[in-house]
Amino acid sequence: MALFANFAAKAQVEFYHSLGGAAYSSINSGGGYAIGYSPRLNLTELSDEVSVSVGSHVGLGFSMSANSQTGGSGSFVLDLPLVAELNFGHASSENSSVGFGGFVGAGFGFNRMSYSDNFGSDSRSATGLVLNGGFRTNLIREQSVTLRISYMLASDGKGDIFGLGLLYNLGDF
Repeated sequence: MALFANFAAKAQVEFYHSLGGAAYSSINSGGGYAIGYSPRLNLTELSDEVSVSVGSHVGLGFSMSANSQTGGSGSFVLDLPLVAELNFGHASSENSSVGFGGFVGAGFGFNRMSYSDNFGSDSRSATGLVLNGGFRTNLIREQSVTLRISYMLASDGKGDIFGLGLLYNLGDF
């Protein structure tokens, strides 16, 4: 009974989010830059420094340029993963008191990258298993930041997709 009461007390849902920049790349379909937003819900707190969460690391980017001499070009990036993660150390829960931590996770994602210029256009949509991980720290000028790396095993066979993001953790850590 005491174990159940302890688990129930730590099963409080908490919301966290971060905002920043991201880059995505694939060997066969180019890549692009995006604004990154990472919301997550901590489903359970295993200790003050370890939690289990479900969330996303959304990337959305659009760029366009035009020149009267050479024409124009544009690109579009959309990355929508849904992942379960194990968080540890810094920013893993509201009770975390350390300055360094990280996370590892897996889930399923959708990615779309498009590019066009004077020579034509290319567009690709892919879905697949997403593996991700990263570090969280407040060691950079006392600001809490996340460095995230992701890898999507694309089911379309046109090359897997790599992602890299640097985000500012919103809230008090």
